[in-house]
Amino acid sequence: MKNGFSFRNIFYLTLIITIVFISCGGPKKEPQTPTAGYITVKGSEEVLPMMMEQGYAFMDLYAKAKVLVLDGGSDRALAAIFTDSAQIAFTTRPISDAEIERSKQAGFKINEYKICKDGIAIVVNPKNPVKKLSVEQVIDIFTGKLKSWADGSPIRVCIWDENSGTFEYFQDSILKGKEYLKQAWRFATTEDIIKHIDQEKSAIGMISMSRLYQNWSPLVEETRIKALPIGLTAQSNFIYPDESTVHDGTYPFIRYIYMYTPNDPKGLDSGFISFITSTAGQKLIVGNGLVPITIPVKYKKETM
Repeated sequence: MKNGFSFRNIFYLTLIITIVFISCGGPKKEPQTPTAGYITVKGSEEVLPMMMEQGYAFMDLYAKAKVLVLDGGSDRALAAIFTDSAQIAFTTRPISDAEIERSKQAGFKINEYKICKDGIAIVVNPKNPVKKLSVEQVIDIFTGKLKSWADGSPIRVCIWDENSGTFEYFQDSILKGKEYLKQAWRFATTEDIIKHIDQEKSAIGMISMSRLYQNWSPLVEETRIKALPIGLTAQSNFIYPDESTVHDGTYPFIRYIYMYTPNDPKGLDSGFISFITSTAGQKLIVGNGLVPITIPVKYKKETM
């Protein structure tokens, strides 16, 4: 993740204008191939930096390929592929049974691709004295059963808005279907959650572990928040979210990142998906703090 207005920002703006021009009646599109044409890829803001790097790398490799990567949330991304405003959706949750049924009724044949693993980090203000949480405590905090920290200060809960895949995944898989605290603050971006926690000492939230660093090359830690180690029980080991603990399954809050197409990919969409699941694409996943699943990988555990 880089700051400032770079050449690639200018390139992406040009790409957006070009795609809009074509979609509004410009020059006729030529038939797409796996390495040439235009596609729009839309999805979760949480893993947007990784997906944008995939797009850049793919276009660097294939000069006739134009890949526009946009955020908007998992829900909107899935809706977009059924209206052809996007050809690929990338999400932080699996497609629901209801969405699959609606797509079948509309004549679509959904294709699902798991591209990597992610850990959902539970984060607080660095000045918060809390050191660790059990899974039960996390559930009690985000449902409002546990209302204050040990020092008596009220817990300020930060959650994602309803268009986010994390909102649904966290509720379904971690809260086990329980309702979020009604008074929870809702946010649309990772940066908004981080800013609020930075400003509010008693706040707590959840983000992708890939966003615990402002930059992965060179490595720049996100110092405005701290991630808490999580234990399955109050008596078990408490585990930090990182690539090693997500890879070996010891961190409790693990999810897949998905890609979806409305039908069998045959053009540039097939080429882009193949690239992401290839060794080159999976290395970019590693370089963005996520865990690859289509190539073998070993993580060296550091001793404290």
